[in-house]
Amino acid sequence: MTSLLTNNAAMTALTTLKNINQNLDTTSNRVSTGQRVSAASDNAAYWSIATTVRTDNASLGAVKDSLGLGSSSVDTAYNGLNSIISDLQNMRAKLQTAMTPGVDRSKVQTEIAAIQSKMKATADSSNSSGQNWLSVNSSASNSAYLATQNVVGGFSRTASGTITFSQIAVNVQSIKLYDVNSTSVNTAATNAQIVGSTSLTGTAGFGSGTGTADFSGPNEVSLTVTVGGVAGTLTLNAGNMQSAAQNLSKVTTSEFLNALNNQIAANGSLAGKVTAGLDSSGRLNFTTTGTGAASTLNVQLANPSAGGKRVLDIGLGTVTTGAQSAVATGTAITTLDLSTGSKVITINDGATPKTLTLVAADFTALGASATSASNTAVNGADLVAIMNTKLAAATASTVTASFSNGKITLSNSDNTKTIATGGADVAAFGFTATTFNNVAAGTVVVRSASGTNAGTTQAQGILDTAAGTYNPQFGGGSYSIANLDISKLVGTNGDADLQAIISAVDKAIGKVTDAGTKLGANKTQIDGQKTFVDTLMKANDRTIGILVDADVEEESTKLKALQTQQQLAVQALSIANSASQNVLSLFR
Repeated sequence: MTSLLTNNAAMTALTTLKNINQNLDTTSNRVSTGQRVSAASDNAAYWSIATTVRTDNASLGAVKDSLGLGSSSVDTAYNGLNSIISDLQNMRAKLQTAMTPGVDRSKVQTEIAAIQSKMKATADSSNSSGQNWLSVNSSASNSAYLATQNVVGGFSRTASGTITFSQIAVNVQSIKLYDVNSTSVNTAATNAQIVGSTSLTGTAGFGSGTGTADFSGPNEVSLTVTVGGVAGTLTLNAGNMQSAAQNLSKVTTSEFLNALNNQIAANGSLAGKVTAGLDSSGRLNFTTTGTGAASTLNVQLANPSAGGKRVLDIGLGTVTTGAQSAVATGTAITTLDLSTGSKVITINDGATPKTLTLVAADFTALGASATSASNTAVNGADLVAIMNTKLAAATASTVTASFSNGKITLSNSDNTKTIATGGADVAAFGFTATTFNNVAAGTVVVRSASGTNAGTTQAQGILDTAAGTYNPQFGGGSYSIANLDISKLVGTNGDADLQAIISAVDKAIGKVTDAGTKLGANKTQIDGQKTFVDTLMKANDRTIGILVDADVEEESTKLKALQTQQQLAVQALSIANSASQNVLSLFR
């Protein structure tokens, strides 16, 4: 039916045309901007993530710039030190020449004075971005002076959105050559700190390089930590690591540290007084929160919390004051078939052997507590349950069995006894016919440290700090590398003073060389961080691209198709609108 009031065909064609135009606008925008998500309305989640990553990249860009400036300052100071080392070597050669009989020391002093002037000029001109780390003014009136210059080295955002910046510290106080301040400077009080002997991931406890520790069985860490004379015991084992580790057989260093600090926080004697962490070499360390000489810290291994527990190596040793029980852990096993015949293992607890014969009836006796489907494939948990029942029935047995991570572990509660395994089917239980010895009692190493009180230290630098005093024959008084004068040193006393000056110059060369080493380490750290930040920024750019960039090939193809559809939709709408005109021809 054709209606003069309602043109259904035209409305359908119009709706189609509107949808096509909308899609065409979207596709045209993607082609022109190169992005499929250019506004929050396109995809709110992707837009939000991309915006956050762009913001982080902007911060990383600032970090990269800071590293560049820091690298420039380090390079400037390092080049100045290198030049001054050459000058000091030249000065020492001149002084050695002055030791030769008949040499006019006043003329040698003229050359030395020129070297001294050149060194001071080199240090004074070692400026970068307004920073001079070789010639400083540490006077209290100079608020711009910082004994430690921090270069922003990294940027991170936590899951909660907290932003932190890591910093690379350059100790200007230890590398300065000249200081206008001739008195002294204040030094801050320090914490007490104890550091492990090797990196945590390199210890036997953490797999000697695998990076994880096994807390699923008898292994544990038990420490006695004493802060300011108040002691507390920290124990980490399978029982209390459950909440900190996803996999007890593969506990990571970060999970271990979190659990250790949680133990400290829960200990009434230690909470708020000490923290555990890793130093730059990955070694476990304990640091007091308090400072000063009164802040004392002792750390030592504690005895195992129970029989059958074993002390794990975390860089603090494994010998405790008490003996450790013998523990035997077998290899991984699957299941045993007890439906026919029997499985026999002999366990000696160090006193008498106990022969355990496992048969089908033993599995039946487990009843509802059994976790295996049938006696044809009895799993490790059920095997251990049967073994413990038989061990308990044996006369005065001190051995118990446990099952974890696919392995059976035998623990002796008597720390004076060993464990020996044998029997016809010993291999089926994951063991061999061997003896597992206990660990004898030993003298535990107590590691101690204390903080230092705030105080003062000599303010002047390596070259202008007093290095010695002249003989009273030459007026006495002190001299430094920067102002030494050999022109009046004559006779035996003069030779002695000159020899002392040569030794002082030699020591100064060593100190300046050490300063160069420190700057070289800072340079390496900064350059490595620059490379990492650059790589991270590129990775972030790729992440943004994956989220918001449009596939231009796909969108251009879609654009061509939509343009064709638009033309057809316009023609369809034209035809639909002309339908009512055809009705008028019936009235002519």
